Amino acid sequence: MKKSCFLGVLLVFFVILLHSACASSHKILKPPIDSYSQKFLDFIRYIITPQEERIFREMPPKDRAEFIMDFWARRDSDPSTLENEFRSVYCTRLAVADKAFRAGTTGWMTDKGRIYILLGPPTDVIKKTVGDKSPELLYHHSPGKENVSENPPPKPRRRQWQLSKNLWKEGSSTQIPTEIWIYDQYSDYFGKPLRLTFVDYEGTGNFKLTTDAEVKSFYIISSFQSDPNIAKYQWIREIEGSEPLPSFLPFLDYSKSLGNIQKNEEGAYTAQCSFDIPYLAIIYQKKDEGWDYDLELSIEVKSVAKKSSYRENRVIRKHISSENLNKNISEMHSVMETFVVPLNIGKNEIYFSVRDNIRKKRLRKLDIVEIEK
Repeated sequence: MKKSCFLGVLLVFFVILLHSACASSHKILKPPIDSYSQKFLDFIRYIITPQEERIFREMPPKDRAEFIMDFWARRDSDPSTLENEFRSVYCTRLAVADKAFRAGTTGWMTDKGRIYILLGPPTDVIKKTVGDKSPELLYHHSPGKENVSENPPPKPRRRQWQLSKNLWKEGSSTQIPTEIWIYDQYSDYFGKPLRLTFVDYEGTGNFKLTTDAEVKSFYIISSFQSDPNIAKYQWIREIEGSEPLPSFLPFLDYSKSLGNIQKNEEGAYTAQCSFDIPYLAIIYQKKDEGWDYDLELSIEVKSVAKKSSYRENRVIRKHISSENLNKNISEMHSVMETFVVPLNIGKNEIYFSVRDNIRKKRLRKLDIVEIEK
């Protein structure tokens, strides 16, 4: 009995040892963020969506220039004009905020700067200094079409401002410099005039936002920009066969995964690469009683040391009924495909690519696998 148990343990140990010998020692690296890419992310930090940032970071660096062009184009309120009004307003607000709100740090990175960039000039600004018993109106702005070439607002004249008790307790005295920014122009979004309180706790001029209000960039600064997935879902459910494709649909997105990297008996390395493309993210074309989609998937492996490459393509062209399409979207189903690719010792660049042949758009993502000898 003891001998049988010992042989069993020895067999298990041998299997584990054999598996360890077959498995590779490797590192998986993400695409590098060069200085230009980092500057772009810093510049648009208030208006980029989490989905967009994830895609940008997963892309091969040389593909990011096209992403940046599409990023601004998706936000252009009037694509028929040469000027991108959204970008002009954003850049102007950022420049104004940087000049107006410097307080030992970059002006546009302060709380005041962020709110100014997202919401624009407030309707009223009310200031309360230490020891003051009555707040004063420092600035009044009449909401209207924003001038993209606007200069920083001139220093307003100080005058008394009569406040209702729900804004400020009459006759109170503050111990900390405080400002209240009032926005009347977003009542439809917030349900009432928005009041934001900023407090200078350290007396340095760097006011911190203390109001618990969720100010989301792509909801406010760009009313025509909504969550890509929601917009896409509504389009699929509402579009009629006679309607043309909208000029700007959300970009194609998908998930990629890199499975176990194995070493076979001949010493060759392989990796399992998978695509997960939600039906929600695919572009469709109306045909007969249903919809067509046309995708081209490819996987490319570039060996840096050997200067060699491997490539495999797969076309997925299908017709789906409206009923099944709506079901697949509502139940969050995906198109899934798997490739098994060879790898070499050293650094391997694995390029995942999905091309939408209806919209003529491609999205590539990159993983870097480094296999040690």
